[in-house]
Amino acid sequence: MPIRFLQCVCAVLFAAALCVSAQEPVKPPLNPRVITATKQVTIFSGLERQMLQAVQKKDKAALAAMLQDDCTIELPDADPLAGDEWMDSVMAQDYSLKSFVVRQMSVADLGNAVVVKFDRIQDAAAKSGSDSGEFFVVDLWKKNGDAWKLANRYVAKVSSVPWMPGSSPTPTGKQ
Repeated sequence: MPIRFLQCVCAVLFAAALCVSAQEPVKPPLNPRVITATKQVTIFSGLERQMLQAVQKKDKAALAAMLQDDCTIELPDADPLAGDEWMDSVMAQDYSLKSFVVRQMSVADLGNAVVVKFDRIQDAAAKSGSDSGEFFVVDLWKKNGDAWKLANRYVAKVSSVPWMPGSSPTPTGKQ
């Protein structure tokens, strides 16, 4: 009987160890201190804003100039989307990017390429409904002559409820 008991205890501990090790890391709290932007963060914050402003203004030429010919956009649970197809979808008349905020950006310099990570909060509408919310974006930019062009974008929606800085939600008393 004691051996059977030890086998059960070992099996339970092993299963618990597997469950614990398979979990994602705990999200650390945001650091409240102000961090001075690096030169790369300043450059790529500007490029990301230019890209989003081109979407807002429906400036297809400006947006196309920022994408590599073989650019792909990747989303969870979806096939890769060619840059041209993505551009057509955000330039469509039934898509409207009303406002956006780019925050929490970091840049990893790889020489002729950089990996840019940031949170994007947007208020947008599409034919299929709201496209508002908070998104986690990882972009791969490659140097093309003197210009940087977007090669790959990986984007995942984090929240459907956008919180825009400067807006203070009115308490309803039901929270």
